[in-house]
Amino acid sequence: MKQNHRSICLKSSGWLFRAAMLTVGIASYAFNGAFSSPCEANDRHPVKGLSVSDHEPKLIAQRNVDETRIKEKALKEVSESTEQIKAGHTNWKLYYRRACALTTLVRYEEALEDVDKAIKLDPKQVDLYLLHAKLCLNTLDDEAAAADYTAAIKLSPTNQGSLLLLPRSHCYESMLKPDLALADALGYLKGHPERYDNNVARIIGCLYLKLGKGKEAVEHFSFCLKNNPNMSKVHEMRGDSYMLLKNYNAAAADYGLEIARIPNFATKLYEKRGIAYRKAGQLKKAAEDEKKIKSVGHDVFEIAPFRNK
Repeated sequence: MKQNHRSICLKSSGWLFRAAMLTVGIASYAFNGAFSSPCEANDRHPVKGLSVSDHEPKLIAQRNVDETRIKEKALKEVSESTEQIKAGHTNWKLYYRRACALTTLVRYEEALEDVDKAIKLDPKQVDLYLLHAKLCLNTLDDEAAAADYTAAIKLSPTNQGSLLLLPRSHCYESMLKPDLALADALGYLKGHPERYDNNVARIIGCLYLKLGKGKEAVEHFSFCLKNNPNMSKVHEMRGDSYMLLKNYNAAAADYGLEIARIPNFATKLYEKRGIAYRKAGQLKKAAEDEKKIKSVGHDVFEIAPFRNK
């Protein structure tokens, strides 16, 4: 059920969520630095540490080779860490390293067990909670992930902890708690106003829309469209926001722009625009849209329902 509840608008900005986590340290166990020690990981910048070649496109065959090497390295790490643990050399770093390797091997349940053991050994290590949060998200446990981010925020300096407000916001939104999600998103923006871009604006706009705050939603969606007039689904969501404000002509205009952007997937949009036209008193145009609904396909994009009351 949790998977079905995940918001489409926030999924559309999933790369931003992953980037926020990468910035605050998750790169210590992701891809290139998967099995370096936590101390070594913390000594290098998680983004600047990557070489230029890391960003260059690779041939499929080359990627396959890289993935095979990473898997081999992960298996070796699991084996070596297990031997040390059996020998009695138990500390949080050993469990953390093995958990990182198990994560790479997509053995999430085993990785979670190791992270839990590491946290018991040293509950003040931020990286442990970040890894635990990642694993919880991979296993669709948003509530546990939110708790992990809360713990990490408390342990982090203010400027670093505020970066985690955005991924926690994502968890709250997935838990159908848009009020908490919005508070975190705004807190993230307050601490890092330079990070306000189209994707953050769309996230905040979506949350305002879910809370029925059309005016604020319009402001953030308008920011997106000012920079990118063809940004996916934003015209539709701004149209929904205008419906909340009973600005039906503006809503119809936005739905029309979204129809022009995706003419082959417009069934729901014609229906929305027809309602907007009818409420605006444009009955002829409303009737035309109602006819078009029967002539187009039924592949639709559900964004965020507007209220007609």
